[in-house]
Amino acid sequence: MIRICRSVLLSSALAGTAAMAISLPTFAQSQQQSFEITDIRIDGLQRISPGVMFSLLPVSIGDEFRPGMAAEVIRSITESQYFEEVEVAREDGVILITVLERPSVSEINISGNRVLQTEDILNNMASAEIVEGGIFTRSTLEAIRQGIQEVYSSRGRYGTTVDIEVTEQPRNRVAIDMTVNEGQESRIRNVNLVGNNEYDSDELLDLMDLGVKPWYLPFSGRDKYSREQLEGDLERITSYYLDSGFARFNIDSTPVSVTPDNENIYITINVNEGQQYQVSRVDLVGDLVNAEALLRAYTLVGPGQTYSQALITASEEYMTQILGNLGYAFANVEGVPEVNDDDQTVEVIFYVEPGARTYVNRISYRGNVSTADDVLRREMRQLESAPASSQQIELSKIRLERLGYFSTVEVQNVEVPGTTDQIDVEFDVEEQNFGSISFSVGSGGGGDWFIATDLQAENFLGTGRTVSVGLNRSYFSSSARFSYVDPYYTPDGVSRGFSLFAQKQDSFQNVASFSTTSYGGSLSFSYPINEIQQIGYTVGYSHTELTSGSGFSVQEIEASPRLLTNVDRYIIEPAILNPWEGPVRDAVTRSVSDLSSEFLNQGTDPGFIDKYGRSFDNFTITTNWIRNTLNRGQLATRGSFQQASAEVTLPGSDLEYYRLSYNTQYYRPIYGNSWVFHVRTNLGFGDGYGDTKELPFFQNYFAGGLAYNGVVRGFEENSLGPRSTPPVQYRTDFTNLARDENGVIRVNEAGVAAGYDGSRGYLTVPVFDQNGQPVLDENGLQQVQLATETFDIYGDRNNFGGNLLTTASFELLFPMPFVQDRGQIRSSFFVDVGSVFSTDCTLRQQRFNSCSDFDVGQLRYSVGVGVTYLSPFGPLTFYLAKPFSRDERDQTKSFDFTIGAGF
Repeated sequence: MIRICRSVLLSSALAGTAAMAISLPTFAQSQQQSFEITDIRIDGLQRISPGVMFSLLPVSIGDEFRPGMAAEVIRSITESQYFEEVEVAREDGVILITVLERPSVSEINISGNRVLQTEDILNNMASAEIVEGGIFTRSTLEAIRQGIQEVYSSRGRYGTTVDIEVTEQPRNRVAIDMTVNEGQESRIRNVNLVGNNEYDSDELLDLMDLGVKPWYLPFSGRDKYSREQLEGDLERITSYYLDSGFARFNIDSTPVSVTPDNENIYITINVNEGQQYQVSRVDLVGDLVNAEALLRAYTLVGPGQTYSQALITASEEYMTQILGNLGYAFANVEGVPEVNDDDQTVEVIFYVEPGARTYVNRISYRGNVSTADDVLRREMRQLESAPASSQQIELSKIRLERLGYFSTVEVQNVEVPGTTDQIDVEFDVEEQNFGSISFSVGSGGGGDWFIATDLQAENFLGTGRTVSVGLNRSYFSSSARFSYVDPYYTPDGVSRGFSLFAQKQDSFQNVASFSTTSYGGSLSFSYPINEIQQIGYTVGYSHTELTSGSGFSVQEIEASPRLLTNVDRYIIEPAILNPWEGPVRDAVTRSVSDLSSEFLNQGTDPGFIDKYGRSFDNFTITTNWIRNTLNRGQLATRGSFQQASAEVTLPGSDLEYYRLSYNTQYYRPIYGNSWVFHVRTNLGFGDGYGDTKELPFFQNYFAGGLAYNGVVRGFEENSLGPRSTPPVQYRTDFTNLARDENGVIRVNEAGVAAGYDGSRGYLTVPVFDQNGQPVLDENGLQQVQLATETFDIYGDRNNFGGNLLTTASFELLFPMPFVQDRGQIRSSFFVDVGSVFSTDCTLRQQRFNSCSDFDVGQLRYSVGVGVTYLSPFGPLTFYLAKPFSRDERDQTKSFDFTIGAGF
């Protein structure tokens, strides 16, 4: 046998690479000659299959083996990194290859790390091809150890050590145990600026995220060193100078010193300010595609201005956008400042390279699992085969975001391979909950029970249509409703919807008691005016029947007291049952008709039912205008929303009234996209016209809690504003004693009457004049009037609402800590203000000071924090609030939540 070549792979911890040594014995060299390979034999394989091994060889059986091929065989095998040693020998026409495989990694264990996640370390090792089941190389592992230490050093942990233990295991495997000792985190003790004359150090240090921790912020992390943060701070300082005209500004060096105990860090920033420069000339060169005037209009830099790199960058972006709108999707605009140090001026030249005009080849969508492509495609303003417009592509993205079906919408332009003038537009969306479905059954206090099911699907079966179905049955309500909206009833965006409802319902929470039975429906159309505005019309019909609550309605609904149908007499003297008090007899009564109306003690201010009856058929028409520039359909962070509506009953309706409403929302980011200022206002006014002199009370506005369009958190639902006047009833008593079949009063052995026969009469009280003297009738007898009493069965349920609504919310939206997906959850600090007023206060309400026209002093305020989460069951909203500026009659609620309605 002739040994041809042997290779041993050596590791170098310093270089991190494998070295190859090839030895060709002199006695073998002298005998080398070409021969035909009759067989190839491989020895030493354990995990590597022969098939993989043969695929690495540059020769095969039947080939001619020429001098020098041994080195080529070894090189091909060693480049696979599978083997520690390779030996090649010849026996006649047989090539003998002996290998020693590198060990494989059986497991990787990491401990002691807190700052760096284990997953991040494993990913870093995987990028260097050290993974469980992979080939083990010590040189690469050493480089990883040094890299981890450098990462910790960049984060201010200079004392970090990484110990690695490699344990050999059977079958040529090794286990890697990595122990990280992170040590103490070094803290910044001083940042020193050297060379700054134009701006003082405090002004520049305020631009930095890193620095000495203020004494008044004990939990601040500003003194935690990070190389990446320092680089960002240096860029901010540089931009600050460049934007202020210092075109030659430079940061010469930033030495970072660490004390021997690795606890304290001292940073020195050496700056060279230079002189302040002015812009002398601005010019555009290149292919301006006949749009020079338009491009110059968006150039923010002009002669005589102080040089500003920020204005140059903004001009580049504007001009690139303009060219993109003209179809040049890959345009490039670069503003190059040419500095003249002699007179401290800068000539700015914008080099315009529009590239080829591009056309959209195809628009595609990814991520819309439930939503049909057609729903997305009809929102497109960029069309296929049309010139690519950056503006139209961005507008298409915004329209998808406003749908509210997707938590994120991303878009990218991809060049079509083999072309220079075509792109594909790819939208990547992530669907979120776009509706809610719920089923509930249970009971409440006092025997109240309920069963309810609701479906609210704003993207029903992915069609983009909205379907809402609800069936409810409870102690106080029975209802069924159905609504349907097709936002693209016509291809050009005209929407159509209709709704049907039937319900029998007692008044809702905290509201003066009454009952309604109603049914009806509506048909609506909405027409787009432009990309952000639409106007809609709704025609509706409703039949409503009113019932006084529990037989005793508040006086604003039905005047009281009212004479009872089965009582027609009033009591002069009560009945005598005990013979010790006089002869046993019936009460002395008279007919109520004998009393003058002034002594009936009836109210003179009629209620709504007294004036208009109990049953109404109303036809309404509603005009609705919407302007929407919000960036998202749910949990927006910028833009505004305005809605104005006017509802009026049509001629032929039993009631004549109108309602005007205006709602608005405004979002403005104040720090990135995480801290956002939000304002929400709700205004409403309604009144009667024609024969109806007031807004029907069941159409009143309400405010308090999370009431629809009347949000003032911290107060009970619907509890603010005018209150009703409790009903008054006549006092009655029994009149006639019980008798036997012969008409004789029944008495017991003691002669006491056995009781009454059920007849009743009204009790009376004497009447006195203003001087306190008895009022006598024509016979000289004391005049009497019917006695009354207030019958307040409602307790706190006396809120009545009003025809004037004014509420507002001021919020600071902030990112919730430890939450990754901030598109699904929102937290805020808020101040709410508002109330409900009435321009039609009744005399009774004025007498009891329970109603007022608009009065700033009657507004209610609250502060608190709130959270909204887009759950799979619909939006969940929670809040904690502290009300103030309240009176003793206000009902407060510090905590509340709602399911299925975001705020």
